[in-house]
Amino acid sequence: MNVFGIGTLELLVILAVAFIALGPGKTVEVARTIGKMAREARRTFTEIMDAASLDESGGRARDNPAPAAPPSPPADPVPTPPHLEAQNRADENPPASPPTDRQ
Repeated sequence: MNVFGIGTLELLVILAVAFIALGPGKTVEVARTIGKMAREARRTFTEIMDAASLDESGGRARDNPAPAAPPSPPADPVPTPPHLEAQNRADENPPASPPTDRQ
């Protein structure tokens, strides 16, 4: 374990000196205060990371894991140009075939 360049053995020595200097009652109080500060720092860091990872809709990425629905078609369809409209009518109603005399 290496915290801020301090090894495990060095950290134990610092804690032992702090325990001797502060006494048992004050050491517990200091440990609680450090724990509260660490918890608040972690909560603040999480909030900052959540705010930084907003998705396009403005919500949190965690709150909306499903992909957004595709956009709906426009309410008013785009009008067909006249030259294509006549072609579409011709395709829908083909001319009648001439009668055959096969009997």
